[in-house]
Amino acid sequence: MFKLTTPPRIFASISLLMILVMVVATGLIQAPFFRKSIIDREAAIVRDMVYALTVDQDVSAADMQHYTDAAARRRFDQSFSTLVKLPGTARIKVFNRDSTIIWSDDPSLVGTQRSAHREHLARALEGEVQALFNAAGNRFDTSAQARQTEGTIECYVPIFAHGTDQSATTVIGVLSLYRDPHDLNRTIQQGLYLLWATIGGGGIVLFLVLYKVFRLVYDRQQAAESNLSKLTSEHERIVQIEKMSAMGELVGEIAHQLNNPLVGVINLTQLAQREAHDPERVAELLAEVRKAGTECRDIVQRILRINQISRSTLQPTDIQALVKDTIAFCQQSIDLRHGVDLTAPAESIVLNGDPVLLRQALFNLIHNAVLAAPEAPVHVALAVADRDKVAGIQLSVTDSGPGFDSATAAKLFKPFFTTRPTGTGLGLSVAQHIVMKHGGVVLAENLPEGGARFSIWLPMTTKP
Repeated sequence: MFKLTTPPRIFASISLLMILVMVVATGLIQAPFFRKSIIDREAAIVRDMVYALTVDQDVSAADMQHYTDAAARRRFDQSFSTLVKLPGTARIKVFNRDSTIIWSDDPSLVGTQRSAHREHLARALEGEVQALFNAAGNRFDTSAQARQTEGTIECYVPIFAHGTDQSATTVIGVLSLYRDPHDLNRTIQQGLYLLWATIGGGGIVLFLVLYKVFRLVYDRQQAAESNLSKLTSEHERIVQIEKMSAMGELVGEIAHQLNNPLVGVINLTQLAQREAHDPERVAELLAEVRKAGTECRDIVQRILRINQISRSTLQPTDIQALVKDTIAFCQQSIDLRHGVDLTAPAESIVLNGDPVLLRQALFNLIHNAVLAAPEAPVHVALAVADRDKVAGIQLSVTDSGPGFDSATAAKLFKPFFTTRPTGTGLGLSVAQHIVMKHGGVVLAENLPEGGARFSIWLPMTTKP
């Protein structure tokens, strides 16, 4: 069973329905125009025939007024009897200027003023050819088989004067011709069939072309979606591989960090076993073992702090107050040989964030700046800044150190990567993780005049 379940089938059904409606509507609209055009053509033919016949028989205005005269009747018979022989002729009436019937194929009408369309008769007396289809007209027997007409085509043709004493544009009478519409209806029907066939054929061709284009676009869209799905799956697989690789590398770094002090613990323990007879030496070795164990504990605690960063509590935070508090904390906890300058707008800036984590991220940047150039001041700047058409703020920390090269830039935010012998390699990676949790980004750049600038950009609206 045919079901509209796919876009091509829906398109085909709607298109065919629209073509069918267009064909039917066009036929219904064009039918009256066809009928009018054919009736006007018939009226024009009758007009030319009447003109030729009245000129040939020299019908005059006097004949119209004295229509009972034998000479006038003879000219009428010779002029208008020819029209009676036209196929489908149902009735002929000739009116004079007084709207009186002066000649007819039905002699009983002569001398009367019978006309159902006096407005058309009046306009014909003014010189206009009038033609109409009278669907409710009288029924006439127009054939040997006594076929009754259903309605009539009525033509009102003006008869013009031909004498030298009158203008050729003077109307002396009107001929009213009633014809059987059977042939007209058949011609209109044939014309409509032809019109419907033409429009239908054109519509089918248009449908086939549009359907072909639609099908082509649809197939390409399906192929593109399939390829995109495959690419997405492949991308997810690659990302998963990268994650596993990064995890393995991180585990390797952690193992490397723990291996050195653990090897020392083992070696010192073995040495203490051999020096068990010397209590003082054993005490010294145990102190070294304790130092190595403390170093292992510090490494584990740093790893645990990274895990704690994943848990945050967002709340409205005054950024200016947070920056000032962080700078004050740095001055108390870091051996600063120069102060930390702050540039910030006067108006308050409030963001939805975790103040503890943001303070830690800014502290890490300031600490790194101090270590990069201990003898130079550190500059901190807070400003409103848009990024990719998103409103936000930017916290910049500028130092006067040596900066970093391209090789170092590729590893700046990598955990446990450091350029200092005593560094942990976690400051920038932790800061980046905190900022990313707030929907922001950490930027790093070398300055042309020397030094480096690390910036924290945060959006004005942070989703929890």
